[in-house]
Amino acid sequence: MHPPAAATTFCILFLITQASPLQQQQLLPQPAGGDNNVHVTTCIPHEREALLGFKQGITGDPGGVLDSWHGNEADNNCCHWRGVRCCNRTSHVIELRLGNEHADYYNSYGDALLIGQISPSLLALEHLRYLDLSWNSVEGPDGHIPDFLGCLMNLEYLDLSGIPFIGSVPSQLGNLSKLRYLDLSYMTDLEPQRDVSWLTRLALLENLNLKMVDLSEEAEWSLVVNMIPSLRVLDLSYCSLLSVNQSLPYHNLTNLQQLDLSWNYFDHPIADGWYWNITSLKNLNLGSTYMYGQFPDALGDMLMAFLQILDVSGYAYTSKGIMMPNLKNLCNLKVLNLGYSLLHGVATDELFENLPHCAPNKLQELYLSGNNVHGVVPIWIGQLTSLVVLDLSQNNLTGPLPVTIGHLTSLTMLAFSRNRLTGHVPREIAVLTNLTNFDLSHNDLDGVIREEHFDSLKKLKYIDLSSNSLRIEISSKWKPPFSLWYADLSSCQLGPMFPSWLQWMVDINVLRISNTSIDARIPHWFSSAFPNVVYLNISNNKLNGGLPGNMEIMSVVELDLSSNQLTGQVPPFPHNVRYLDISMNNLTGPLPSNFRDNLLELFLFSNRITGPITESICKSRGLINLDLSDNLFEGELPQCFGNRALLYLDLSNNSFSGTIPSSMQNCMELHVLDLSRNMFDGRLPEWFGNFERLQFLRLSHNMFSGNVPVNLSNLQCLQYMDISDNGISGSLPWDLSNLKALRQKYPSGFCSKDTIIEDYSSSLSTFLKGQQLNYGSISRIIALNMKIIDISRNNLTGEIPEEITTLNALVNLDLSHNHFIGNIPSKIGAMQSLESLDLSRNNLSGEIPASLSDLTFLSYIDLSYNNLTGTIPSGSQLNTLYAANPSMYVGNIGLCGSPLKKNCSINDVSKQGHSIRTNEGPEQEFLYIGLGCGFLASIWATFFALLVMKRWRIAYFSFFERLYDRAYVLVVLNYMGKIGQEVN
Repeated sequence: MHPPAAATTFCILFLITQASPLQQQQLLPQPAGGDNNVHVTTCIPHEREALLGFKQGITGDPGGVLDSWHGNEADNNCCHWRGVRCCNRTSHVIELRLGNEHADYYNSYGDALLIGQISPSLLALEHLRYLDLSWNSVEGPDGHIPDFLGCLMNLEYLDLSGIPFIGSVPSQLGNLSKLRYLDLSYMTDLEPQRDVSWLTRLALLENLNLKMVDLSEEAEWSLVVNMIPSLRVLDLSYCSLLSVNQSLPYHNLTNLQQLDLSWNYFDHPIADGWYWNITSLKNLNLGSTYMYGQFPDALGDMLMAFLQILDVSGYAYTSKGIMMPNLKNLCNLKVLNLGYSLLHGVATDELFENLPHCAPNKLQELYLSGNNVHGVVPIWIGQLTSLVVLDLSQNNLTGPLPVTIGHLTSLTMLAFSRNRLTGHVPREIAVLTNLTNFDLSHNDLDGVIREEHFDSLKKLKYIDLSSNSLRIEISSKWKPPFSLWYADLSSCQLGPMFPSWLQWMVDINVLRISNTSIDARIPHWFSSAFPNVVYLNISNNKLNGGLPGNMEIMSVVELDLSSNQLTGQVPPFPHNVRYLDISMNNLTGPLPSNFRDNLLELFLFSNRITGPITESICKSRGLINLDLSDNLFEGELPQCFGNRALLYLDLSNNSFSGTIPSSMQNCMELHVLDLSRNMFDGRLPEWFGNFERLQFLRLSHNMFSGNVPVNLSNLQCLQYMDISDNGISGSLPWDLSNLKALRQKYPSGFCSKDTIIEDYSSSLSTFLKGQQLNYGSISRIIALNMKIIDISRNNLTGEIPEEITTLNALVNLDLSHNHFIGNIPSKIGAMQSLESLDLSRNNLSGEIPASLSDLTFLSYIDLSYNNLTGTIPSGSQLNTLYAANPSMYVGNIGLCGSPLKKNCSINDVSKQGHSIRTNEGPEQEFLYIGLGCGFLASIWATFFALLVMKRWRIAYFSFFERLYDRAYVLVVLNYMGKIGQEVN
């Protein structure tokens, strides 16, 4: 610790070492009694120079925050500069409000971002009380929090939140003895803090925010905060704290009103926390801290009498959870959040019995979602007359809503989604005249909703009745008394007519009426009725007729009209649209030409759209997802086609032709590329190997030719590759082991990062296990880890590379209908994930590797029509597969043994031996070649000697003549002996 004298010495030494002689003169404290002087209209000159010195340290100011900071004569009064406030009496600078108010944790770059460093010239502002530099990039070249900030001795307010500092928080901040507010939150790059004892010197500190500062290595943090009795607000959420059950010698936090310990990992009983003895608490947040068990008795008695907000949500995500607390005596409780926290669930009678029963009842917000609350909603719920929010969604409630809900006249949000409520919504709900949020989604409600249910809901702004069995019968002449901004009636029965009362919803932002049995044309008022709509979903109905011709005037950003029966041409797109899905209709004609840069996602698959894709599509430079599959498009792709942002491209099942445009090599972020079932030709581009994030590649049923690009093996994220039914020739690359995703069951961090493959396509089938199987979508293929290579029906030659056996995560390998030669790789049994293997109709020879019987997941194999020989490997797995597919060995006349009826005879064994010899190593081959050459040489030497030497010829033929005579005599004697035996 630094005593006051030491702190003063540190600051004086810092001034001497950092300032020039002129600056030292400026930085000297002004004569005492300055605050009592007569009012000065302009700022103090040396303080103006100090502010200009701070500006010199700012290297970037895109928001123009400091544009008014200048020293010219026209406006040299620094008290008028933006963010600067001076004392009205003395004109001393007392406040610098330069925080980036437009930024937060998710958007750290707002409109007023300062870039640079904090200048020591601020030390000349000796009267500065308030300093806010939050959410700026003023960390400077070394990135550390400046020590000299501890010399601003009059500071009462310091906010450095969101600045990307590194290192430790300097202990010199403990010198700020007048500090009342300190915010160091969201400094996620700081190292774990080992010592925060300097906080105990801030005797006047009332508000301390260390959110997201790592305190995992500060074991004494609870003792430190307990020694600051002035604290009123303490935020230690997301601080990596490991426990809150420390034993404190005494409880010193007598003024603490707000305590936030959420999102830490306190894996111990909830009753052990030391905070239960803080009787001044009004707001306690323990959400997602992984504590468990029964609440202490202190929560139910008057020790927590002042408690107004209690949040213990999120515990049900652990395997432990908490028990329902007794809150009867918490008469001041206004907000209770028990969402996703209760361990075993609770009956409604027990639940509401433990809520506050004080008169008058002050409970305003009650969140109980996701707790397996069961039973019927009790009638006496109407006694909670102060309720503004009631959330009982995602539980197991049954029965009807009680009529007493109509007594909750202050209600603004009602959520009963994902329960099993039955019956109709009671008429009494119409008296909820202050209702602005109404959510009954995902229930089994079975009743009829009519306009009288809503006639008194004049303030209704939010309604959600989605995923119910409700029938909503409202007259076409009814004009609602409210103007909604959010409506979700999905899966209710609105049809068959289009609900005409929606035309009065001029303020609506979000409208979801998908799957609502609408069987009608889109009304004429549709395009102009929703001037403020942002999201509009009318999918999965029976809308018929054409799209509105003036759809371009709509303000909609996301529009989904998919899975209807719409006909006619596609009109010009809405001018603000970013997401447009009109797939699975009967639309015809060409594409509109009004593509814009704001269009990000376009889905038109499964229609009958014709014509080419024009160059106008290149205007949408931010296009991320494009699916035009299953249409009647034709012609070549424009040469400008493709951009770096593109992630998902599906043009399959059309009549596109020509070569792949070279501009597509700019699509470096592609995850999915499907060009199958078209008439593309030419060679596969070498730059395909540069798509590092490509997971799905399908080019089948085209007219591609040439070799497989060698660098295709660079696709380390590739899970699915289908280039079947083309004219590709040559041999397979030998470095297939580089396909890392096919060697790993789960994708690596690089391949899974930022992957946003969703269920776009309506149907995706693949040839697997000898049949065409439908897997629904590309995302499902990837989610199921369907790792596939299909290169069948091409003109590939050469041997199957042995390296292919390293792809041990591969599920399907199809190399059939090619011209492969040589042996089946001997280590094929190492491909332990293989379920389907098709090597049929090639020129493979040799024996079937014995390791094939090790593939325990194999459910289909086809080796037919090759030149395989020898005994079939034994194994129950292969016998089972043969019973399911008896033709798996057909066309291999050299195969024998079980399960075939052909036994392995001696001749077969000799052939087998010959087959084995063909597999022997180079040393044995050289031996056999040498023996053969020697034999031929000796024959020719003997023949030459007999030819030129008469004596050798006479001796040679005389030898054979004598040998003949002896053999003749032996044969005759043997024959006569057998005759004699027969006579006797």
